[in-house]
Amino acid sequence: MTPPSPPPPLFLACILLTLLLAAAVAPPAVAVCVPKGHSKPGAPAKAKAKAKPKPKPAPPKPTAIPIAPGADIVRSLCVKTDYPDLCTSAITKQPQPQLPAGKRLDGAGVLRLAMSAVRAKAAEAKAAAGALAKDPKTQPLARNPLQDCVESFDDIAYSLDQAQKALAGGDRDTTGTMLDTVRTDVDTCDQGFEERKQLTPVMSKHDAELAKLSSNCLAIATAAGLR
Repeated sequence: MTPPSPPPPLFLACILLTLLLAAAVAPPAVAVCVPKGHSKPGAPAKAKAKAKPKPKPAPPKPTAIPIAPGADIVRSLCVKTDYPDLCTSAITKQPQPQLPAGKRLDGAGVLRLAMSAVRAKAAEAKAAAGALAKDPKTQPLARNPLQDCVESFDDIAYSLDQAQKALAGGDRDTTGTMLDTVRTDVDTCDQGFEERKQLTPVMSKHDAELAKLSSNCLAIATAAGLR
């Protein structure tokens, strides 16, 4: 049997050229890198996990409310009295003045508030003395001293009015004199009971507080240079 003859060189060259052209046209394989945590292209995206809500910050602590307009001067003047706690508490209970914007309470303003505290306490004491004087259960011998107390409490209100006018006019001497008079009027009520040893000093508590409040007024006026 005769062996097949080898293909001619031209035929082999054509086959080689065809293979080279096919390799050039076919797109090269591309490796796709998919980062962790991400879906492959074309895959449905996974729903993102909901972030946990951040805890709400704690509400700020309330700041201390000032004692009164110009509270620093209230403290600084009351601390120079013999009864600083009573001074501060009595002043804060009074209606506070409406000050213009940007203006703070001054020494005269503190003294006016302290005098208002004396006036309010004197009115309370006067009402108590008047009620006791009319009470059938009150000892007959105590009625006259109680009437004297009522009058002395009226005198306190008058003296405070005069001190207020003097303070507004810048008259330091008269301001001091009238505040001294207020302190003396408080003692007048006590004296009526001290002269009658058999009587119970039914106004002693009122008088004791009035004495402290009026003493505070004198100390404030001195510390603020108003007497």
